[in-house]
Formats: sequence, structure tokens, C-alpha cells
Amino acid sequence: MAAARILLVDDNPVNLSVLRAMLGREDYELIGATSGQSAQDLVEANPNFDLILLDVAMPDINGIEVCRQLRNNPATEHIPIVLLSAVRKDDESISQGLAAGADGYLTKPIDECELRTWVKATLRISALERKVALFSANDAQSKYEDFIAQVSQLSHPVNNALQAVCANAELLALQLENSERGKTLVSEIVAQVEKAATLVTQTSVMARQVAVRRSDKERRTTKG
Repeated sequence: MAAARILLVDDNPVNLSVLRAMLGREDYELIGATSGQSAQDLVEANPNFDLILLDVAMPDINGIEVCRQLRNNPATEHIPIVLLSAVRKDDESISQGLAAGADGYLTKPIDECELRTWVKATLRISALERKVALFSANDAQSKYEDFIAQVSQLSHPVNNALQAVCANAELLALQLENSERGKTLVSEIVAQVEKAATLVTQTSVMARQVAVRRSDKERRTTKG
């Protein structure tokens, strides 16, 4: 299996060296860029990156805008992006970055354990998404109606799994009651679980509505 290809973007060469050192022990292909524009040009010319670690504060184009541009390009919209910033966790730029399409947000100084964990988790999810997409594209027997039916029933099993994640996170919080950092991370896990549960439920509801409309249309056509 080819090594994951990761783009590191920071206008400070020292910060790039630190990121390389933190991730260098893994089997990654690490490529650096020192400006927002050069990063955007590089990705658009070669959109085969598995992950982008993108600094927010850069002098030419800030990371949030680079993220937005890449998300608006069909050739690059699939690439996971984790933003890096020296701004505090409660700063408005976090919500701006996530609204621009970022998959995650880490603050400086970057904790090596947290960085490595984020990278591994993001690459794992990305690989699963590609695998499912490839399977769907190659499954010539699958029908639109079957797909809609599967999605409409997705909410229950997925939310069961998310419920287990949430419960375990709450149990972990009890073990970390003396660690403010630990409690903060657990809170973020719970918040993301709730977000995922909401999205899955909304998707299932929309799929059921589509199925009902198609069924009504077929009945009207048959009667006509």
C-alpha cells in the first residue's frame, strides 16, 4: 500500500520542520508549502493528497480561505483538511474554519500525540469513504430505489454506534476528572457525536421523504 501523501502548509519554515519531525516516524509522504497560494496551486495541479495540514494565519491567503477554495473545487473537495492555528479554542475563527469545510482544528503549540491521533483518525475515515465510494461505483446491480431504502434505515444502526461512543466518552470523562485538557477533549467528542447523529437522522428522514414521493408518483402513474 502506498504511503499516505500529506501536505504541510505553514509560512514559517521552523513550524514545517516541527510538523515533519512529529510525523516523520510514520510511513507518510510529507510535502511542504510556505504560502496559501502555493498550497492551493499545488493541490489543484495534483489533487492526489490524502490529507492537508493547513495553517490559518498566512500573509497572502489565510488557511480558511484556502480551505474554502479547495472545497468549492470538485477536483479537490474530497481531500481532508485539518486547520492549525495559534488562536484560542474559543475564537470565532474555529467556527469560520469549520464552516469553510475543514475536517478538524488544532491549536498551537501543537501537541505531538494529539496531532498524530488526528492524522491517523482522519486518514482512516478518508480511506473508508474511498472504499465505499469505489464499491458503490462498481456495484452495477444496485438500484436507486435500493439505495434510498438503505439510507432511509441508516439512522437507527448508526445512532446506536454513536450512542456507544458517547457513553464511553462520558465514562472516560469520569476517569479524567482531574484533567481539564482531558475533559475538554471528551466534550469535543460528545459534541461531534451529536453533530454526526443529527446529520444521519436528517439524511434518513430526507431519504424516507424521497421514497414516499416516488411511491406516490408510481401509484399515480399506474392509476393513470
